[in-house]
Amino acid sequence: MTRQAERARAVLRCAITVALLTGCATSGFEATPSGPGVPRISDLRIEPAVVERGEQATLRFDFQDLDANIMDVYLGLRGEVTDFTLATGLQPVVLSRGKYFGQTEGTVEETISISFERRSAPLTYEERAYYGEVTDPGQTQQGIGGIRVYEVFVVDEKGNVSNSLRVRVTVQ
Repeated sequence: MTRQAERARAVLRCAITVALLTGCATSGFEATPSGPGVPRISDLRIEPAVVERGEQATLRFDFQDLDANIMDVYLGLRGEVTDFTLATGLQPVVLSRGKYFGQTEGTVEETISISFERRSAPLTYEERAYYGEVTDPGQTQQGIGGIRVYEVFVVDEKGNVSNSLRVRVTVQ
């Protein structure tokens, strides 16, 4: 197989992987159309915007909910770029439950730890040809950084989902 054909196959595999990951990346939470009783969020920020691996950052955003029944604040990881590797659509998790119930408006403030998981170390070209793999799960890379894109939204007691906002943080 020529080098050009091998490269084309690698690009195709990458495109298929991204398409599958993106297609499977739906969180199951779709924003409820604006209307009475539907919470709204705005002005999402993360401080600091550049962190070292393992450090904490504070997410802040404003909310308004005339019913005062916000139950859950969700945090999702929409994208992650590390060492030229893209990951998308990891499922959102509850960041806070019931903390803002009874408030019609205010500012959500939550602290999160930001760290990248260990990644499998890439194999050399010769090892890839022999094993047919790109990475070796037995070897890991330490000290990687990158960019993360977080998404936040809130859900009220009635199941109404607010709009979602995204913010980027750089991890060194």
